[in-house]
Amino acid sequence: MMSTTNTARYWVPEGSLTPGQAKALAVLATAKPDRQMYSTLMARTLQHLIDQSPETAQDALEMSQEHLPEMHQIARENSPREWAQAVTNSDSMDSLRSRIDWSLPGTVQSLPEQSLDSVLEQMT
Repeated sequence: MMSTTNTARYWVPEGSLTPGQAKALAVLATAKPDRQMYSTLMARTLQHLIDQSPETAQDALEMSQEHLPEMHQIARENSPREWAQAVTNSDSMDSLRSRIDWSLPGTVQSLPEQSLDSVLEQMT
């Protein structure tokens, strides 16, 4: 699947993150969200990626069996409508999210849309 060239405004967190991890944790927002809203926005962002191509999303989740068995399990045990919330609530996402420094403002910027695969890649 080719990503679109359209850009949208994302809040990109700061912290002990590589540029790829920060991009993977970016959520559609025009200002820094609080932690609870961040989780909601992350689930929405992931659901958008899943809805664009459920087959590609399923492949991405199932292909992660070796490095992210939790994602493989999510694909096997949940319906596609539950994947985004399950990924958002996963230990793998928690581990990545724990690197956000909430005392820093982060940045709001335009980013090209990414794929679920690129988000999962940052969790390994």
